[in-house]
Parts: sequence; C-alpha cells; structure tokens
Amino acid sequence: MRTLRFIITGQNIEKDPSCDFSGLVPGTRGYLRAEFVFDRNWDGCRKAAVFTNLCKHYPVPIINNTCDIPEEALTWKRFQVSVVGERNRYRIPTNKTEVKQDG
Repeated sequence: MRTLRFIITGQNIEKDPSCDFSGLVPGTRGYLRAEFVFDRNWDGCRKAAVFTNLCKHYPVPIINNTCDIPEEALTWKRFQVSVVGERNRYRIPTNKTEVKQDG
C-alpha cells in the first residue's frame, strides 16, 4: 500500500513536498491511501476527504488522519483532493489540490 501525504493549514491543502507523488497510474484499486497533517484549527473536528474526478465527488471519512482513496477517483489522469471538517456549528472546508497520474 502506498500513502500520499497532504498538509492542511487553515483552509489550505497542499501536497507534502517530502512525499513522492510520481509514478501514479490510473486504474489503481485498494493500493492508495491518503494521510493528512492538520493544524490546530481542525482540533475536535469530524473530517472527511473529498476526492473529485470528472466533476464527480467521492467523500470518505478520515479516521486517525488517514483514509483509502476510492477507486472511482483514480480512473483518469488526474484527481483533486479537498477536506471538510465539522464541529458543532463550526464548518471548515479547504481548497482543492490536484494529483496527476502519469500512466
């Protein structure tokens, strides 16, 4: 299993520069996970990652700061990732970051 790491600061999500995002191939199933590093704004929030491919959204709960990347999001040469957090009346979404698949 391969893990792609993302850093969330406030409402900004970015790919972790120390993580290798190269060599990804469309059509992967059950192999890619996402790991998220959150700043203090996200403390106590329930979190979900939203993977977007061809204008379709695939939300996945984030548990212990990780989640599997759904195969439906991995069928094309690129997909986007964003995160939404909620706590009581507090809701915090991020922007999107794009992940390219070369295969």
